[in-house]
Amino acid sequence: MRGIVLAAAAVTLAVACGTARVDPEVTGDPQRIVSMAPSLTEILFALGVGDRVVGVTTYCNYPPEARGRAKIGGFVNPSVEAIVALEPDLVLVSPAAGNRDSALAARAAGVRLEIVPAETLADTYDAIRSVAKLCGVPARGEVLAGAIRERIARVSARVAGAPRVSALFCLQIDPLIAAGRGTLPAELMELAGAINVVEAERYPVVGIESILARAPEVILQSRMDTTDPDADAVAVEYWNRWTSIPAVRDGRVFVFDGTTSLRAGPRVADAVELLARSLHPESST
Repeated sequence: MRGIVLAAAAVTLAVACGTARVDPEVTGDPQRIVSMAPSLTEILFALGVGDRVVGVTTYCNYPPEARGRAKIGGFVNPSVEAIVALEPDLVLVSPAAGNRDSALAARAAGVRLEIVPAETLADTYDAIRSVAKLCGVPARGEVLAGAIRERIARVSARVAGAPRVSALFCLQIDPLIAAGRGTLPAELMELAGAINVVEAERYPVVGIESILARAPEVILQSRMDTTDPDADAVAVEYWNRWTSIPAVRDGRVFVFDGTTSLRAGPRVADAVELLARSLHPESST
């Protein structure tokens, strides 16, 4: 259901606001940029234009410099007043369930708002190029997108000859939410040599019985709250209850910063490398 809502919101927002414009004569060279998505914030900094970013969401925690920028609210519920108060000459948004009204309100207030989809791996490459063009640095976008693609290709080639490993990508444990088909984490897992044990689309809530039945060889547990010092221990303690799962039995439950796999930004190559090390340690050298 969440996936349907998200897709509908994306289409509605794109139709209502238009797609990202990349004509240099239209875009100019913005100096006061507001990012309404963590993935777009990471792209801006990776392109070397982080000094132009004046506002970000409360979830924009990478790179560390982004944490010092003015906050405009959450990813799906940003404050239009906060955005307008920053007097931006460019606002970037990725369609999501919940942020449509705020995006439209910002545009109605006279703010230049551009829509940059950032959900899949293909979106990642397109988003990097689009943001680079919007910021007047198109060559940097081509270089960055190319470098990420090459890193991922090298990892995929390295694990290509190894048996694929059944794996679960878990976002949270209460309730159990996993990455299903058609998601960025699922794409990255497959590139790293995994078979996703979750056949449902998007991010379903799953029962522990289904996980026991699927018997993943590896569990990739996302640590969403990276400030919680007990997050790793809590996750490991939870999975240790289910010793019949091969991943638990063999000590192959890996807790890690899930933002690298969940944000369609420049760290997707980091994610594929990390996932490959967990899935195929024998091929990591």
